[in-house]
Amino acid sequence: MDTSSVAEWARANPAGRDALLALAERAVALQPAAEAGIQRCRPGPDQAGGAQDAAAVRDAYRSLRDHLGALGVEAAVAADLGELLGRHLDALEAALQGSAGDGLGPPAGRLVGLRDLLRRTVAVGGRPVSDVTPGV
Repeated sequence: MDTSSVAEWARANPAGRDALLALAERAVALQPAAEAGIQRCRPGPDQAGGAQDAAAVRDAYRSLRDHLGALGVEAAVAADLGELLGRHLDALEAALQGSAGDGLGPPAGRLVGLRDLLRRTVAVGGRPVSDVTPGV
């Protein structure tokens, strides 16, 4: 994703950026629970409640995806967020169907990166965070 185009879009659409950032923050915060739910769906003696946990996290990701759709934000970064939410949902669905795989995998890191990219576009004193705090 082109960082400069996201920054330009964020400057022109601060409310959209704020909404996407809030969704990305919540999605990242759910990742540990998603990983735990996926792991607990695997066969084994300590896996009781795994399906229930994974289903609850899946429902939370669905809610975020639905909220993203309701926002109607037309931007590449919104499409990327939607795709990552879909990947997380796919991993949870697979776990619930008995093919847990390796967890969230690379999309988990991509989601953190997207969240961080959105964070860097937040304005502090009228300047993007990346200008105020070099290296962020």
